Amino acid sequence: MKMWQIKNRPKSLVLSDEELVIAIKKGLLKKDDVLITSELEEEVAIKDTIYSIYLTHEQD
Repeated sequence: MKMWQIKNRPKSLVLSDEELVIAIKKGLLKKDDVLITSELEEEVAIKDTIYSIYLTHEQD
C-alpha cells in the first residue's frame, strides 16, 4: 500500500490513498500541498496528480 506524507507537515502525518482522498475532499489539503512518497523520485503538488480530481472548485 502506498503511503503519503505532506511536505512541511509533521513527519508523523502519513496517509493511505483513501485517507489522502478524504483529506482532499474535506478541504484539509489544497492544490499546492506537496506529496512525498518513497515510490516517487520527486515531490509533486496535488494539482499535478490524479488526486486533483477530488479538489473542489474552491480549491482549484
